[in-house]
Amino acid sequence: MNKKLLAAAALLFLQVSLTGCWDQRLLKNGRLVYSSSFDSTENGNILTTAIIRDFQGEFPTNVEIQGEGRTIRETRMKMDRKVSGNFEPSKNRVFLLGEDLARKDIYQFLDVFYRDPASSISSKIAIADGFGGDILSKLSQKNILISEYLLEQINSSEDSTEVDEHNLQTICTIMFDEGKDFILPLIGLENEEVVMKGNAIFHKHSMVGKLTVPQSTLYLILANKKSKRARFVTKIDSSNNLPLDDYVAYTITNPESKMKIISDSPQNIKVEIRLTAGISIGEFPADQLAEEKTLKKINKKIENDLTKKSEQLIETIQAANADLFGIGRELIAFHPKTWEKVKWEEDYPEITIIPKIETEIVGKGIID
Repeated sequence: MNKKLLAAAALLFLQVSLTGCWDQRLLKNGRLVYSSSFDSTENGNILTTAIIRDFQGEFPTNVEIQGEGRTIRETRMKMDRKVSGNFEPSKNRVFLLGEDLARKDIYQFLDVFYRDPASSISSKIAIADGFGGDILSKLSQKNILISEYLLEQINSSEDSTEVDEHNLQTICTIMFDEGKDFILPLIGLENEEVVMKGNAIFHKHSMVGKLTVPQSTLYLILANKKSKRARFVTKIDSSNNLPLDDYVAYTITNPESKMKIISDSPQNIKVEIRLTAGISIGEFPADQLAEEKTLKKINKKIENDLTKKSEQLIETIQAANADLFGIGRELIAFHPKTWEKVKWEEDYPEITIIPKIETEIVGKGIID
């Protein structure tokens, strides 16, 4: 009997000691932030714009608050003084960085999120084509749920192979990879509407250039990152009476891209990116595509157009000194002797990257 009492006393002691130090953060006491933007000010400070979810009766609404400071933590402290309850950013779903800030070292600004265990590092991160706060303010005027709007816009673009699938966590390791760079969604205002404008190109920690939406889709296809769909439009003629007849719209199906280093000489590095893909035509008003000769002609036009656009894309990427295809990573892994002899920051823009595009029309619609 004494043994049972002793065991019960020991168990009670363990329960008390294990639960004696407990830190809890009650959501009912917090003002939850669902999206934020960060911009550089003229005096070198950071301006944070946060969207807090509130309710008018049964309906959710947006409440915008701002804070300016020398660090993100300081802006949070100032915004905390402006709200009832606790300023709670742990539920943030979308981070928007202004272009001026993104062209600096973004890791300096993201450091607070990587250090804070309460941060949501699975949140999406995007770049504003201009001032991030302007985009959140424009959306707040439309009386929509801003965070859901931005998140759905990014997710839709991911499904359309227009932006890469990144979040706060996935870009962290790439920022410190000397042989690989990345892109982030670029969101801006166009005719007073918030639209996806393409992607911001990043080299290490800083934004160094931009890609349009068609360029972004082509890059992702060449990098073997096709999502649910990838659509293109190619001009194949200029002599038709109706301008609409000059174009063919199509979807890329089953693409396979392979990157191969065909010359690893430190003085003459050559890389080939070979893409094979099916073409499913979705719109071609000029013809019914019944003749094999017509199909071959259109296929050749598409091949030539994609090749030319790939060359222009590669030129843009190299001019930004961004190794988006991870060629440096390939050299590190499989050509270490070459990697030891090159100065990648200086040599990468001068290497030769050759795109090879092969397509085949595999679908032409339900009507012959």
